[in-house]
Amino acid sequence: MDTGFVDLDILLTRIRHPQSKVYFLDAVKAYKAGALRGALTSAWVALVYDLIAKYRELSAMGDAAATAFLQSWDNATAAGDIAKLLQLEGGILEDATANTQVVNRIARTHLERLREDRHLCAHPAFSAEADLFEPSPELVRLHLVNAVDLVLSQEPLQGKAIFDLYDVDVQSPGFPTAYERILDYVEQRYLARVRAQNVRNFGTVLAKSLLKGVPAQWEPLHRKIIPSLVAVRDRAAPAWPDVSLAIVRLMDNLEPANRPRAIAFIAAFPDFWPRLQEPTRTALQETIDNADPAALADYRILAGVTVPQFRAVLLPLIAGLNREHLAAAIASQPLAELWPRAVEEYQGSGSYRGSETNFSDLITPFAGRLNSQQLDQLLDAVIDDGQNWDAAQTDTLLLGVLRNMTPADRPTPDARNRFYQHVRRMRRTDKYEDVLTFLQSDGWVLPPPEQPVDD
Repeated sequence: MDTGFVDLDILLTRIRHPQSKVYFLDAVKAYKAGALRGALTSAWVALVYDLIAKYRELSAMGDAAATAFLQSWDNATAAGDIAKLLQLEGGILEDATANTQVVNRIARTHLERLREDRHLCAHPAFSAEADLFEPSPELVRLHLVNAVDLVLSQEPLQGKAIFDLYDVDVQSPGFPTAYERILDYVEQRYLARVRAQNVRNFGTVLAKSLLKGVPAQWEPLHRKIIPSLVAVRDRAAPAWPDVSLAIVRLMDNLEPANRPRAIAFIAAFPDFWPRLQEPTRTALQETIDNADPAALADYRILAGVTVPQFRAVLLPLIAGLNREHLAAAIASQPLAELWPRAVEEYQGSGSYRGSETNFSDLITPFAGRLNSQQLDQLLDAVIDDGQNWDAAQTDTLLLGVLRNMTPADRPTPDARNRFYQHVRRMRRTDKYEDVLTFLQSDGWVLPPPEQPVDD
C-alpha cells in the first residue's frame, strides 16, 4: 500500500482510545510542521500508551498475563521507579507478542522498526556522533500508518488467555446449559474477541477434549463442550477448515482406548465420517460390531446410534442392556433411543422404593427432552403399576418432569384424562393435586367422572 495516499487526519478517526488519539495527534502535528524526529517520538509514546490501555481492557476480562504486566507497571509508577518503567516500556512489544498476544509477529517486526527509529531520534548516542539521524517524510508516514493500522485502531483481542478463561468458565454455574444459548455465549464472550489463530487453537483444544479426554476436568462437561465446538464451526467459519483438518488428523491417529469417544464425536459431527481414512472407519465399525452389552464400559459408544452406519448394530445392543447398564448409559447421555427401555423398566417397578429409584435414575434425566407422545407413555406407566402411582414420591418426581417441558410438549388430553380418571378411581386426587393443577394450566379441563362399572 502506498502510504502517501493515506490522509493523516482520517487516520486519526480510526484510533479507538480517546487518550491515545490525543497523544497521536502530537505526532501528526509534528509531522505537518516538519519536526520529523518529534513525530516519531510522539508516535512511539502513543503506541505504548495504547498498549497499556489495551492491557487494562484485557485485565478487566480476566487475562492473567495482562494483569501481571500492569501490576509491575503500576507498582513502578507508584514508586517513581524510572529505570523499571523504562525496562517495561522497552520490552512491551515482546510481552504483547509472546504473553498477551495483542500484537502478532508480523506486526511486531514493523513496530520494532518504529522503536529503533524512535531511539535514533530521541537518543543521539544511538547514532554516529557526526551523523544526526534525519528520517525522511516517507519513513515517518509509514511508521504513523503502521502504528494506527497494527495497534491503535485494533480491539484488544484475547490471546492464550482464552483457554484459562474458558477452563474456569465452563466449570462454573454461570456457563449456559441450553444448546442455543451456549452458541451465542461462546461466540460473544470468546470468538468475537479472539485472534484468528487462537480461534483455530481453541477449536482444536475443544476437539481434543472430546476425543482424548484432556484436560481431565472437562470430562463430565461434554454437553457444554460439544456446542462450544459447534459455535466455532458455525460462528467462526473462516477458522473451521483448519480446525477440521486438525480434527481429522487426531481421529486418524487415536489410540484404541479412545475409539468410543470418536464414535460419539462422529454422532455429534457426522460430516467427519467420510473424511476419515479407511482403516480408521474400519476400526470404529468393528468397535461397535464387537461391543458386548454385558461388558460395556464406555457408554459414549451408544451415541453412535444416530449415525446410519452404526444404528443397525447399536439398537440391539441397547435392547440388551440390563437395568444397571441402562441407568449408567442414561446418566452418561439420555439418548432418545434409550427412552423406550427406560419407561419399560419403570413401568415394571416391583416395589415402592424401587419405583422411586427407577424414576430418579431412568426418567428424571430425560426432563426437558421428552415430547408429548413420550409424556403420554410416562403418565400411562405411572397408572399401570400400583408400585408407581402409590409410591410416596411419585407425584413430586412427576411434577418435576412436567414443569421442565414446553407447553407444546405436554401430554395429550387423552393421556391426561386417563391419568385423572385413574387417580380419582383410586382416591388419590389429593396426592396428585399439584400435578392436576399444573396439567390444567394450559386450558385442559378435568373430564366428568367415569361411572363405576358394575360387576
